[in-house]
Amino acid sequence: MNGEYPSAQELMDRARAQTGLEDFGATGFLEGLETMRESLAADVPYGPADRQRAIDLIGRRLANRLKIEAWLAAHPETLQAPIDRPLSIVGLPRTGTTALGNMMSLDVRFRPLRPWEQEEPCPPPRLENEELDPRRVAYCERVAKLLRDQPEQAAMHLWDTDATMEDTEVLGLEFRSQQMTMPVWRYHAWWRKGDMRSTFLQHARVARLLQSHRPPNRWLFKAPHHKFHLDHMLEAYPDIRFVFTHRDPAKAVPSYASFIAALFPPEVVAKIGKPRIGREIHEHLRTGMEQAMAARAKLGPDRFLDVHHTAFVTNPIAELERIYAWLGMELSDGLRARFERWRAENGSGAHGAHRYTAAEYGLSVESIREEYADYIRAYDVAVERSKEPR
Repeated sequence: MNGEYPSAQELMDRARAQTGLEDFGATGFLEGLETMRESLAADVPYGPADRQRAIDLIGRRLANRLKIEAWLAAHPETLQAPIDRPLSIVGLPRTGTTALGNMMSLDVRFRPLRPWEQEEPCPPPRLENEELDPRRVAYCERVAKLLRDQPEQAAMHLWDTDATMEDTEVLGLEFRSQQMTMPVWRYHAWWRKGDMRSTFLQHARVARLLQSHRPPNRWLFKAPHHKFHLDHMLEAYPDIRFVFTHRDPAKAVPSYASFIAALFPPEVVAKIGKPRIGREIHEHLRTGMEQAMAARAKLGPDRFLDVHHTAFVTNPIAELERIYAWLGMELSDGLRARFERWRAENGSGAHGAHRYTAAEYGLSVESIREEYADYIRAYDVAVERSKEPR
């Protein structure tokens, strides 16, 4: 391995010096930290500026660990607070998870996991002033700049400040997030096979911290990557349930490859090549679906509700009514009206078209469907008939 990344000890010493704190808590995060460092050095052809951004990301997560442990030590009662019947929206990415999560985040009975509070959990947000929270304001400004500089991102993703978002930063505190924003292929292979039970116990500690001054305590998670380790979540969240979204993988997989490639620096994409990125994404997602199907067989059907992309796009309100009935929750006329307004403003194509082909990522529609044949049969996934995904 090259010497371009500081050692784990040096990174930890820097975080201690930055915060003036000492306690990182349980040491289970060290394996992931070392694996990520090794994969960054071996797999990723970053230039100096992007390499520094990766180092800064690691440093921020280490500093957040120190601050979280200090806050929980000062407020031990936080860890005794209940979490009420959380829900996770999972499935292949690009299957409607974001749209569904953003719509359900409009329901004040759910506690969404917002991006800006994940990036800096301490001090926990307060309901009475969170609109002007400096972390929220800074995130809004950053997203506005991103969409000015890269307007195509608006067509690829729904950037909603206050909607639930993938728990990348919370899992990243343990250095066991999926971390698809970096082409760290060795890390991804390690992560897919990992035991995430202790990671989700830490995840629940952070959830309790974040809900301490910002109710409610019924968490709404949206994380396609939860499908890799569904059964590992139960020790931390014994009454969790899952809405599992489905779409033709010949549409979802190339779309995700295109989205991920857009997150990498252009020079990194040029060096790696889009076909390599496509193959890595395809193998990653296929493995995740195999693990999800095995976990579902073990956990039984009662924890899962299947939602198909074609049905959700055609009539999202009907699908939401079905979800709420399954949860035993009332869908009021007022909430239904909020969902309708969101749909009118953010429906398919409202922010432009996301254009890509499977072939540019070294993939073919036929081969994807062949490798996902068991998944397509098991969940009666509709095959979308078109020459190329768009």
